[in-house]
Amino acid sequence: MVNGFLRKRSRSAPTVFLTGVTGFLGGAFLSDLLQSSFDGDVVCLVRADDDDTAEERVRRSLSRFTTARFATSYKLPTNVKVLRGDLLSQDWHDSPQLDGVTHVLHLAASTSFGTGRGIRTTNVGGALSVAQAMRGRKLERFVYTGTAAICGASPKPVVHEDDYPDEQASHLVAYTRSKAEAERQLAEQFADLPLVIARPSIVVGHTELGCKPSGSIFWVLRAVEALRFITWDLENRIDVVPVDWAASALRHLLFAPRLKHQRYHVSAGKSGSVRWKELAAEYARLRGGTSEDRYEIGGMRQLTAKRVMEAAGDG
Repeated sequence: MVNGFLRKRSRSAPTVFLTGVTGFLGGAFLSDLLQSSFDGDVVCLVRADDDDTAEERVRRSLSRFTTARFATSYKLPTNVKVLRGDLLSQDWHDSPQLDGVTHVLHLAASTSFGTGRGIRTTNVGGALSVAQAMRGRKLERFVYTGTAAICGASPKPVVHEDDYPDEQASHLVAYTRSKAEAERQLAEQFADLPLVIARPSIVVGHTELGCKPSGSIFWVLRAVEALRFITWDLENRIDVVPVDWAASALRHLLFAPRLKHQRYHVSAGKSGSVRWKELAAEYARLRGGTSEDRYEIGGMRQLTAKRVMEAAGDG
């Protein structure tokens, strides 16, 4: 064993092509994969100016979920290969490093809730670029990672994965709209690929490391607590999953010998989700309070007016 991860590669071992490894979920997935019984190779597509920088980006991402052995003075495990390239470019499509790829996990995406054109370009164009690079190869599975939020602003009470993407769905942000479009175009243009869709819900924290690897999304929950003002009912549920659980679920979807369906929501579901009331009560306990009743419920217009008045000294 080298660096705590390496195992002797068997002749039939898989080769995984991974995008998005420098992201929160991507780093968690690579860590989970290397600590499993996986004995193959992983080829990570990384954008960088040179090979050393590309490798350092992977090492830094992985180190968030492991020990200090992946500091600058250490090498990556020998079964982790780094392919330098831009997601939207075709320069890497014919790289010899992709020879023998059997499984693909496409995680790279722009998760911004902004409105820039780059969101669609990255999320739709990037997915199609990866699919094009993999066409004609002897793949066993191609897992595209979308989002459960493609169901739109007002989904049905009971969500059936195969009902989406729905062109009639109302999207609040360009991010979810672009992920829905990417799913549609992959299904239409690359029906020859062994495509599986994985849609995580809200990925927050780590079951053992908390928010140390990344505070992404958690800051939103903290902002709600700081404002003590919400635009929804405290009985509403929020579907949150920890990153290591999501990574493990993706590994299962990537390697399971047989899957019953093509589309899966990687989510907590009704039994695992929590009510905002429960979150509010826990925040109250942590700050030494006794009740969640300090939350105000109203519309966004009321929230804006309230904060303006407070800033002016009238609240």
